Order: sequence, then C-alpha cells, then structure tokens
Amino acid sequence: MKSLTPKQHTVLTMIDRHIRRYGYAPSVREVAAATGTSHGAAHTMMQRLEGRGRLRRGKGETRSIEVL
Repeated sequence: MKSLTPKQHTVLTMIDRHIRRYGYAPSVREVAAATGTSHGAAHTMMQRLEGRGRLRRGKGETRSIEVL
C-alpha cells in the first residue's frame, strides 16, 4: 500500500476525528472547510483515499464514509 501525502493524511485524520466525536461522518463541505480546500478538491482527495483503500463510501448515501 502506498504511503499517504501530507494532505491525504490531514483529510483522513479530520474524517476519523469527526466520526469519533460526533458518531457520523462529515459532509464533503465540512471536510473542505476543515482542511482549507475547495469542495471539489476535498471530493477528489476523498476519491483518492478511497482508491488507496483508506476510505469506504456508500454509493448514493449521505455521510456514509468509513475509515479503514
């Protein structure tokens, strides 16, 4: 498994902390706001993390992110 870039690590950590604190996954907009990126950049980063096997997202479901 490839190592994560610093930005990917930041996004993954933010998602994990949000799930632990609130009991549900953050929205893409919340990820973008917390990491200082645009909505599109946050979405792309989450897709890349999913491709690397670090996240699992449910299709067509809101806030269905699981950190692996």
